[in-house]
Amino acid sequence: MSCSEFQRKHTWEKNRLSKLFSCAIDAILTNSLYSANEYVMVFHPLQFFLDAFKCRRPSDTPKLYINRRAAMEHRCEPGNDPDFKNSIFSQIYEGLKPRDRNSKCLDYRWSSRFDQWWECKFMSEGVIDQGGGFRDSLSDLSEELCPVTSDAALPLPFFIRSPNQVGDDSNIHRDVYILNHQCRDFTKYEWIGQLMGACLRGKENLVLSFPPLIWKMICGERVTWTRDYHTVDAAEVKLIDQLETMDKETFSGAGRIWSTTMTDGTPVELKVDGEGNPLPLDYDDRQEYCNKVRQIRMSEFDQQISAIRKGLLKTVPQAVFDLLTWQELEHRISGNPDITIEALKRSVHYDDIEEDCSTVKYMWQALEKFSTEDRSRFLRFVTGRKRLPAPIYVSSGKTDAIDCLPESSTCANMLYIPTYTSSKVAEEKLRYAVYNCTDMDADTLYLSDTDLDIF
Repeated sequence: MSCSEFQRKHTWEKNRLSKLFSCAIDAILTNSLYSANEYVMVFHPLQFFLDAFKCRRPSDTPKLYINRRAAMEHRCEPGNDPDFKNSIFSQIYEGLKPRDRNSKCLDYRWSSRFDQWWECKFMSEGVIDQGGGFRDSLSDLSEELCPVTSDAALPLPFFIRSPNQVGDDSNIHRDVYILNHQCRDFTKYEWIGQLMGACLRGKENLVLSFPPLIWKMICGERVTWTRDYHTVDAAEVKLIDQLETMDKETFSGAGRIWSTTMTDGTPVELKVDGEGNPLPLDYDDRQEYCNKVRQIRMSEFDQQISAIRKGLLKTVPQAVFDLLTWQELEHRISGNPDITIEALKRSVHYDDIEEDCSTVKYMWQALEKFSTEDRSRFLRFVTGRKRLPAPIYVSSGKTDAIDCLPESSTCANMLYIPTYTSSKVAEEKLRYAVYNCTDMDADTLYLSDTDLDIF
């Protein structure tokens, strides 16, 4: 770390600590802390401010009827449903609206102890939602907003793939999404912000694959072209920076004009002639051109960011943002994207099965061979969540179930694992289950190798 970077980080930490004590002193002076015990909360300021800004638990839990088959058809062919009415997003959004003029809008400022915001009735799926269906609906929602599969069609218009997804393989920010500057549905962006705030307050995750630039903008941190924009479009940063320092001979052969493109490829004319065509770019004007491109790109989705922040601030007080880094904001809303075996083991509790039995050992050997995406699927299969933290309870399956598919109860975060005779079989069955057994059914089902042949 250079001296300037150290000084910048030190100054930022000092300002953060100053804000923390300022907020705590303000609370004390205004008698916001009512007992001696509450003074201890000053040392846990985030929870203190969240608790001070919470609302009561709703008397009736909203019940949502969700057709996941229709949503799946929409994801396969979004063009057949341009208003995305069949999406999980729209089904939840419309289902949570007030039923009549006397009904109140749902308040998302819940206590962290309130662990189910709505109850899901999945059509044609036999499930009684005691939390698992609700968590699964959040996972479905995040999958629609930021699909994991890089070549999948986008079922919703709010986020688009960043240019890095088709750029240099060496860039580590290749699986991220950015806000769609052409989407003007700010009411729904605001609702997304409210959901993000509810996740920040509680224990649930809304997995949003944003680059650091977006998280910093949401958090209110300062962003710069050089330090941050490469996480969105590394190729554009390299191009503009090279253009700025290019010699005249090389520049003359480039044939640049006063035009650029937005992150989605939309052309933008910066200077035009009388007929509306972009003017040729002179060598001496390249600095002005580069500055204009940086300004346009860095402010491209300011309105969408503002709408998300508006929703967040309806559920989380500004004081919390003053105390959070962008990394902390991401982890509290979307969970930890890095699902290691060590982290999984710390999350597992064993019910009626021994940790050192052969089946459990085979399970861990199988999970060690899983990719991060495979482990995310495993988490969702067991808990309904896609990222950690999430408690996992492992129990034995039926006594006569050998080398069968595992079962799960997402409401109880429970994995029912049958007896396995090898790590290879365990890997095969677990992998099949986490990718193919996503529908919820209250009926018990075990499949053998013979049964699998029919699929």
